[in-house]
Amino acid sequence: MVHMVTKTFPPSTVRLTIPVDSETHAIFQRLAKVSNMSTGRAMGEWLRDTVEGAELMASTMERARASPKIVTAELHAMMLGMADSTKELQDKFAKFKLAPEVRAGAVASGRAGAADQDVRGGSEPTPPSCNTGGKGTKHTPIHRGKPV
Repeated sequence: MVHMVTKTFPPSTVRLTIPVDSETHAIFQRLAKVSNMSTGRAMGEWLRDTVEGAELMASTMERARASPKIVTAELHAMMLGMADSTKELQDKFAKFKLAPEVRAGAVASGRAGAADQDVRGGSEPTPPSCNTGGKGTKHTPIHRGKPV
């Protein structure tokens, strides 16, 4: 006699088969592995966590089919509000000693010390605020604690 093992799910759970591309599948497999769960469960939890965004998109698209001009005007107003919010943040960051563009550029290029030197006009770069390895001399650069 053969016994089949079947999993039971809560009555509200619907099982689906969905097509995804190989890159999407690989990403959810990675997520499932680090979360110690199946790929299907990882995808299901991700969808459950983002369902509010999907609901907003579905209702917006439904309303857009009925009255596209009104919804377009609402979306435009929403984007203007977001632009205002980001402008406020930009103005807030501008009050710091270094402009946000200088900080972001210095960090992105790995030249935080050089950016500090250029802005302050000093000859010796200062260590980053999260100094993890000390500051080398001009003639003996230090790489991971070892002279290069």
